[in-house]
Amino acid sequence: MKPSLVFVGLLYLWAFTCAASEVDIPLLSLKGVSWTSDELAYIKELNRKGSINIATKTSTAVYLPHKDGSISGFHYNVLKEFADLAKIDIDFQLVTWNDYFYKKGEDLEKVKIDPSYSYVPTLIENVDLYLDGITVLPWREKLFDIVKIVPSRAMLISRIDNIPEQISDLNNKICVMVINTSMEQTLEKIKSANHIDFTYINPDNFDAMDKMVSEGKADFTVYDSDRAYVALEKYKNLTIAWPVGELEIMGWAINKNNKLFKGILDKYIKYAQESAILDKYWKQAYGVTFVEYLKVLNLGEAKN
Repeated sequence: MKPSLVFVGLLYLWAFTCAASEVDIPLLSLKGVSWTSDELAYIKELNRKGSINIATKTSTAVYLPHKDGSISGFHYNVLKEFADLAKIDIDFQLVTWNDYFYKKGEDLEKVKIDPSYSYVPTLIENVDLYLDGITVLPWREKLFDIVKIVPSRAMLISRIDNIPEQISDLNNKICVMVINTSMEQTLEKIKSANHIDFTYINPDNFDAMDKMVSEGKADFTVYDSDRAYVALEKYKNLTIAWPVGELEIMGWAINKNNKLFKGILDKYIKYAQESAILDKYWKQAYGVTFVEYLKVLNLGEAKN
């Protein structure tokens, strides 16, 4: 065989192998998604690497392993769909809410009030992503970028037999709330604007909040609107009293230095919205359609 024919044959084999490899990564051929050359290269390298490292917490709405080995949670399912499309695994690191913001020697409270002060949390430098429903707030966007997923609004949760009819009814009550959350920040604004006071119980996880209200150990709590539906499903004696905050956006946190991966996830989320991936897992997790959920976001607020 002539050398030139051998070369042509090898070239054809190489081209065929490359094309087959791309077809083997479904993420590369999503309908309606246009990847840049840098994004294509990143996805291929991600596939070659084989996994992403995720920090998350155990939560009904986010990531909840079961005894049979299955895992539920809206955010987990949406990311798992991405991982399947990229043909990679997900390595999970279980953390607490406050781990998302911690760095030794740095002052988180100062970040919230000083526009010129910031730092990079230790955890975000060691993982690819925080998988959680993290509300976009100006002080948080100083610490990391956020891949925006769904709209949200803080909702006040109480027992059906103990519904506060107006904001003043919260005075001298007991509220259960995890610290360093957007909901806590909203409650502090309500206190200040309406000259009322209530006592906090501060558990270290969100699943304790609806449980304590249901059991009568606290009068009320506040959840982002997606998690509020979980509370109502878990405890039939709870209800949404009224919204207590403005419309906000929730998403996943990512290192500010990883703009390329954020761009890829932004495009994937847009695809997930348009292809009903979000709708499927929303209904599965919360028992209502995404359209029904959006209607609840427009409920009227309580009177002063």
